[in-house]
Amino acid sequence: MDASIPDEALARLPFWVTPPGETDGFLITVGILLVLILLGFGALYFTIQAIPDRMAAGAHKVQMQVVGVLGLISLFTLNNAFWIAAILIAAVPLHEIFPLQRESETPDA
Repeated sequence: MDASIPDEALARLPFWVTPPGETDGFLITVGILLVLILLGFGALYFTIQAIPDRMAAGAHKVQMQVVGVLGLISLFTLNNAFWIAAILIAAVPLHEIFPLQRESETPDA
């Protein structure tokens, strides 16, 4: 029994159906597009994830460390509450809320 496809049926096949033995260009195109989309979303995610670190860049060392640790925790646990806490801590200067005066800086009475 001959199982070959007649020429009239081959002419009606859509463009993405590849004849036997040829390279499937549609599959390669979709694969490359999928990789590019995943890399783009990954870059967007890490850019958004770095917003608190960029906000705290000019702050005091302790504030930068707290924001960085909260950012790492939120990255690894996928918990948005840590990221929001990092944004809030980066937005508010902690040295104005909790002033730390050294003994040498206190006025003499």
